[in-house]
Amino acid sequence: MKKTCLCITSDVHGAILSKNYADNSEVFYGLARYSTAIKQLKTKVDEVLLFDNGDAIQGSPLLTVSNQDDTYTHILSTVFNHLDMSFINLGNHDFNYGESTLLRYIRDNSATLLTSNVLFLDNPLGKSQVKTLANGIRLGLIGLVTDYIPHWEKPEYIAHMKFLDPIETLRKEISLIRNQCDIIMVLYHGGIERDFVTGLPTETLTKENVGYQMCGVDGFDILITGHQHRSFVTTIHGKIVAQCAANASEFIKIDLDENINVTLEKTSSFEIDRQIEPLVSLLEKQTQVWLDQPLGEIKDISLLIPHGFFARLHKHPLVSFINQVQKETSGAQLSATALFNNAIGFDLFITMRDLVSTYVYPNTLVVKKMSGKDLKLMIELCANYFEIENDEIVVSKEYTYPKIQHFNYDMIDGIDYTLKISNPKGSRCISCTYNGKEIEDDDSFTIAMNNYRAVGGGDFEMVARSETILDTHRDMVEILAEYIQINSPVIVNHKENIRILK
Repeated sequence: MKKTCLCITSDVHGAILSKNYADNSEVFYGLARYSTAIKQLKTKVDEVLLFDNGDAIQGSPLLTVSNQDDTYTHILSTVFNHLDMSFINLGNHDFNYGESTLLRYIRDNSATLLTSNVLFLDNPLGKSQVKTLANGIRLGLIGLVTDYIPHWEKPEYIAHMKFLDPIETLRKEISLIRNQCDIIMVLYHGGIERDFVTGLPTETLTKENVGYQMCGVDGFDILITGHQHRSFVTTIHGKIVAQCAANASEFIKIDLDENINVTLEKTSSFEIDRQIEPLVSLLEKQTQVWLDQPLGEIKDISLLIPHGFFARLHKHPLVSFINQVQKETSGAQLSATALFNNAIGFDLFITMRDLVSTYVYPNTLVVKKMSGKDLKLMIELCANYFEIENDEIVVSKEYTYPKIQHFNYDMIDGIDYTLKISNPKGSRCISCTYNGKEIEDDDSFTIAMNNYRAVGGGDFEMVARSETILDTHRDMVEILAEYIQINSPVIVNHKENIRILK
């Protein structure tokens, strides 16, 4: 029997070249290394099919520049075509740049799109497939993405789209192809919401991730998940379930013959495929010019982050700076921001490279009107980021497992507040004042934040239900860059307004 191998990436996030754009140093991940791994594998087996499970076109400066210029074939499509990608699924971040960019990525891609639970102008973007492998096995393929996207995305970016329930869509798609298949593999860009063994929830059950629930549906055999950037192979309700790490640092390898054998393979040991570099060379040059734009300088204070935990425990000046820009740009009384997972900050002289290495998401600026009651509920939810362990304040495991979520801890400027972490959750905010006066439930405030938080991202329901009074539709990187250019040298009004006690 001929040997067929399925290779699957997920959450590539624009990692094409093995390069850290913060300083152009070499890194040991990326599609350039994955390409070499696949070339070597093709010399050993009869058939290799490549799949990608979404979140491909967002996450690196190279892709930011590519997504802004529609005169070229989409760069990720070009690289996937070089890899001879067979099938793709969409992820939530693939919608971050609007319909025209997403449709260009799909159009320019030789791979078949599987995503069947997203309608564009009432027609599914993708379609389930049945592929007869070289060894004769009939493989059914179904692609699904989390339907939580409208909670995060700008409405105009998904204006002509409808997101269907992935569980209901899965049942429907299985019924359409089951009789034509020997094995069905589902690619779901979403994660696992419960413990593999106990079935207990590992997160708030918002339906952002429904992989565990999906395993209760009869009629399929393999579930490929994503979105959480985890690394595992397991079995849930008799289904083989796998997820690989992000940035093409790892891929799922499925040997498919008489048996199904699933492993995770690292790409770090493989050399860079130099044939990829000419494919992106022109765009790479444009990206480097864009990154090296000098924006201005910060006066008298470093915004570098040597240690992420302490930057959150003791509000870092970078937080003050971002909140300062959000407040002054929007005219809001208050401002909330988080430090993203791997934020490095920047020193006195700032380039666009420094900025995009620290503010990595294409968020926009929004102003909400919140009651004092909801503002305090927001602070209480943020306080859940910390816990006490061995008589020390540490990051709660809820924010590091199953997915790292430092970006869901907001710090608010414009008020003064104190958190006591040893108190029970929900009663940790022991003082919260505005202009020296304790905030009452019926007080009202305008507060600036990014659009992800404004729509309730991170389970901030109290923010989502508050009135939106301004949506700038302007990218935060653009706003920050403009502010630095106009106000250089920038004076950061840093205030230690948050006290965190054991």
